[in-house]
Amino acid sequence: MSQYPKMLYKGDQKNFKHVTVNSASEEAELLEAGWVDYVELPEHEAGIGAGAASSIDKSAFVPVEQFDVLGNENIKLKEELVEALKENQELRKQIRFKELEDKPADELKAILDKAEIKYKANAGKPELAQLVLDHESKDSKG
Repeated sequence: MSQYPKMLYKGDQKNFKHVTVNSASEEAELLEAGWVDYVELPEHEAGIGAGAASSIDKSAFVPVEQFDVLGNENIKLKEELVEALKENQELRKQIRFKELEDKPADELKAILDKAEIKYKANAGKPELAQLVLDHESKDSKG
């Protein structure tokens, strides 16, 4: 899994600027310009409790911004997955339609008769195949 996008920082652990990098070359350029990972930021000197904070392992913390980036990426991936599943379902229908079209008309009529589905006496194979496909789709949903 890619380590990008990734956040880099300038400042100290209380007052800092951040930037998102999307590639190794972009990261190298910013690292050279003095940007660092959050855990490499110096601690904020002023304030109460600065000494206590130094005993905490900062590598266990992840900045909120990274969660936001991951949350947005997660939403995007879910949307892409839904679209891919719809496309997959449509392709499966097309394959099944071709399979049905390859069957003899008498066999398609037998399937429709068994399912008690009415069809025109002069219906062609594409129409019969579509009726069978519609019936199968209805059965798989219910």
